[in-house]
Amino acid sequence: EEGENIEKVRIPSYTFSVELDNRQDLQAYIGVSRKGGHVVWMRNPRSATEEKLSIDQALERAQRFLEEKGFENMEVNYHQKYNGGVLFNFALTEEDVTIYPDLVKVKVALDNGEIIGFDATAYYTSHQDRDIPEPTLSLEEARAQLRDGFEVNSERLAIIPKGKKEILCYEFKGTYMGDEFIVYVNADNGREEDILQLVIDENGTLTF
Repeated sequence: EEGENIEKVRIPSYTFSVELDNRQDLQAYIGVSRKGGHVVWMRNPRSATEEKLSIDQALERAQRFLEEKGFENMEVNYHQKYNGGVLFNFALTEEDVTIYPDLVKVKVALDNGEIIGFDATAYYTSHQDRDIPEPTLSLEEARAQLRDGFEVNSERLAIIPKGKKEILCYEFKGTYMGDEFIVYVNADNGREEDILQLVIDENGTLTF
């Protein structure tokens, strides 16, 4: 069944409901962009009762799916397990820079590795040819902007969305007073652009 879904969405799309060969009692839903005919999102509402795959095996399946669909240089950042599946967040990487606006989400069923969720809305909204500038500040200069007591575990360059702009930042992951955080320092002026707290448990990672 076809219907237009063009209100309150960033990408005008057609929505299709699809009958499944292996589950005739369920329907999957697919959003196809009106311009370009891209599959923007897909949702299969089935839940898995058994967990036969490990997180690493599910990740391999998600990565292979993205490669098959033409999404190259995608790096997984976070995952969250729920309802018998695991949802992975992937971001584009170019020139050793993580580009968070170009985000793709893939959900894999842990019983058989089936792709049961996909969302490339952010990717298709933001993806473009970028001329990534050289940072004005060095890594050491950016690190000096961190508050005392913040212990850095990893660091890299990243582009983050802020309002309608994209900002080149140094991304610092680390701990402060026993909690996990990510701090984004503007690579041009040293301003703290964003800070996220990480909550990590057996089901994955949440950010606040």
